[in-house]
Amino acid sequence: MIKKFYLCTLLSALLFLSERYNALGQTRKFGFEIRDKNRKAVIPFDIHSNLIVVNVLFQGVIPLKFIVDTGVTNTVLIDKVYSDILDIVPDRKISLIGAAGGKEVEAYIVNSISINVFEIVGNNIPLLVLKEDYLKLQETLGVKIHGILGYDLFKNFIVKIDYASKVLSFYDPIQFNRSLKWYSQLNMEVENTKPYITIPVVLKDSFQLSAKLLIDTGASHSMMLHQNSNQNIHVPKKNIRDILGAGIAGTIEGHVGRVDNLSIGKYMLDDVICNFPDSGTYNDVIKSTGRVGTLGGGILKRFKLFFDYQNEKLYYKRSKNFKEPFEYDKSGLTIVAKGEIFLEPYYEIEEVRKGTPAYEAGIRAKDILLSLNNTKSKNLDLDMINNTLSKKAGKKIKIKVKRNDEVIETEFYLEEFI
Repeated sequence: MIKKFYLCTLLSALLFLSERYNALGQTRKFGFEIRDKNRKAVIPFDIHSNLIVVNVLFQGVIPLKFIVDTGVTNTVLIDKVYSDILDIVPDRKISLIGAAGGKEVEAYIVNSISINVFEIVGNNIPLLVLKEDYLKLQETLGVKIHGILGYDLFKNFIVKIDYASKVLSFYDPIQFNRSLKWYSQLNMEVENTKPYITIPVVLKDSFQLSAKLLIDTGASHSMMLHQNSNQNIHVPKKNIRDILGAGIAGTIEGHVGRVDNLSIGKYMLDDVICNFPDSGTYNDVIKSTGRVGTLGGGILKRFKLFFDYQNEKLYYKRSKNFKEPFEYDKSGLTIVAKGEIFLEPYYEIEEVRKGTPAYEAGIRAKDILLSLNNTKSKNLDLDMINNTLSKKAGKKIKIKVKRNDEVIETEFYLEEFI
């Protein structure tokens, strides 16, 4: 299960400009644009735990994988090793702190790099470089992630996200026809580079909340509500305690439950899984934005979406994913990918919640997964594993693990927790 990663700069580190002038008075291009002045560019992407992952060409030399994240301002290189390989000298050093507070970590600003995403060309892009790979996304996604693309990628275009077809489409906003047949629209506030919508949410105690929510393509969860943003938001009686997010300076802890329903225009989603981080975690964000929570990939994947940042509009219609049930782990296991970047990954049991079917069957943390329902681990990926462990309650699970030199085969039945 992948959790949202969190980045928050202590400094206003990067300046976003579409163009500047050099010392000779000549115009230099800054930012992303469609190659050869075309009206449209189409980019394929992969989905890992509801996150959008695209292939990029870094500095015209190194092929890397970046997450497309509307919840992040800066373009981020997760591991400094790649800038070191190209002898990129940082312009200055800054400190970062996570959403939960805690220790500061080092990062660097590079004022000007190039990033190409298929037919989208990025020139003189400001870059935030983490000193180390603090996020460890390979463990929770099962694929090496090298960076993050945020506001810079969205601000100059109309951007369509089609999760079902795994395609991003970028349009020139001047030539774009906004009379989108079959699409509805919502007002979308873009504040401090981040998009928000306000929608009705009905909690399990039947209280209806008008919720200002961050649209966050970089969050795999369906929804998050901050208890300290509104006195009527409480953890529902049916919940589990879990780690909700992994960040550069620690983890975000809280509870997972459900809300009764939420409505995006005419579309209502029922019994939605929702994260409730511990009170106090997001105090600074709540005070500065007034937001109540976030909408993540678990909900966004159910729609086809057009983001118009310049006119602050969100166009949407439901996709073939709309009716998928909201499921959560029913085993009690948290499994991560291990292994070096160039070697075949293996899967390790990171956590087993006490009192759950997997715990009662004898599975323990640090066990190595050998097979799941008779499929060998080398033929699995983390999405397949998590989907299997989130199926309907009562499904029989056969599992084989290795503990030190001992091979253990056991079975259990999935159980609904929330």
